[in-house]
Order: sequence, then C-alpha cells, then structure tokens
Amino acid sequence: MGSKLIFLRSVIFNLLFLIISAIVGLIFLPCIISKSLTTNVSHKWAIITIYLLNKICKIEIDIDKTELKKYNNKQVLFAIRHESVLETILFLAYFPNIKYVVKKELLYVPFYGLFVWRSGHILINRKARSKTIFFMLRKIKLCLSKKESVVLFPHGTRVKPNTNIDIKSGIYAIYKHLNIPIVPVYINSGYVWDRKGLIKRPGKVRITLFDTIKRGHGKKEFLKILNIKLNKYI
Repeated sequence: MGSKLIFLRSVIFNLLFLIISAIVGLIFLPCIISKSLTTNVSHKWAIITIYLLNKICKIEIDIDKTELKKYNNKQVLFAIRHESVLETILFLAYFPNIKYVVKKELLYVPFYGLFVWRSGHILINRKARSKTIFFMLRKIKLCLSKKESVVLFPHGTRVKPNTNIDIKSGIYAIYKHLNIPIVPVYINSGYVWDRKGLIKRPGKVRITLFDTIKRGHGKKEFLKILNIKLNKYI
C-alpha cells in the first residue's frame, strides 16, 4: 500500500474516531450516573474503534481467542508492553469490566476523562512515587474484591518498537503484597500505530499472552522474568 493511501486511510480513521468519540461522549453523557452503564458504553466504543481500525486501516489483531477466554472469569493483572494508544483500547474491548492503571492527566481530556473516572479506572500521579505505590496497591485490592481484572504498563511510558527498555520496579510491590496472578502480555502495535498517533499502517498486531508468573520469586528474579517476556521478540 502506497504512503499516500496510508495517509488518506489514517486521516479518514482519525476523523471518524474523533467524531464517533464526541458523539458517544455527548449522547451517552447521562450514563455517567451509573458506573455499570459507563463501563458498558466504554466497552462498545472500544469494539467499534477496533472494527474501524480493521476495515479502514487494514490493521488485523492477531490474538489467540481461546487463550483470552481463559481469563473471562478470573481476576488477573495483565502486565502489558505499551507501544501505542492501541493498548489502552484493546482490553476494554475484550473485558467489559477491566480496569486500567493510567496517569491522572487523562481526566482532563473532554468527555473521555469523565468516562475514565466514572468507569473506575485507577488514576495515578506518576510523580508521587512511593505514595503512588501504596495508592495503587489499595485500588487494585479493591478491584479484586469486585472481581475485576487490571491492566498495567510496567514500562511506565510508551516504548518504541524493537527496543529493549527495563520495566519500572513498582510492579514488584503488587506481585509481593497482593495475591493476584500476573500475566505478561507482549504487543507489537508500534509497527502499525504511529507513536504520535497520526499514521496507522496496514499490518498485523501480534498479541501474546504468557503464562502467569509463579509465586515466590525475589525482586531481581521477578523483574528479570517480566523483562524477558515483554521484550520476547526483540
């Protein structure tokens, strides 16, 4: 596919994405009175977004649906390699009640911020460090009590494709103090979804869900295992 056609498809998708997001935000704004309604709207919005991405930009999501179904009725923490905005949408489509650990700045995005807040996602201040860890532990524990799974990006920021960057050590506190299975997830979305968000290239996004990390590892060994999984194909 030529670069001009890729650009055109990207522009069409971006415009539709913004228009649909704005319409959903306006029409379903009253839904924020109910957490369950807000969560359901977000779930449907994510499904529509992935559908449009496939039909317009020719981006295919390659994931083992059987493997995914294993976690439908389980509470786990998905530790995901974060290369693009796509990761913040994908698991909303797969699991209606899943909660993301995200930066609190997202609250200030019109409409989107309201839905993020009302859906019960975990909003953190990345500058607070130790306070953030304790806050995150408390919130994830609350999610577990409600039978909700959680998504966390251990790198703490977006990672460029084909790069190996050590994850942040904060996730070890979750592993150590909370009895929640941690599932490493490798995603190579950066090859198709431009880091700046404008260009979407046709191709296949590969999602690999690894086995949960066994209990009993020390900090150094745990971080080593997770680093290997999240940089599996590099």
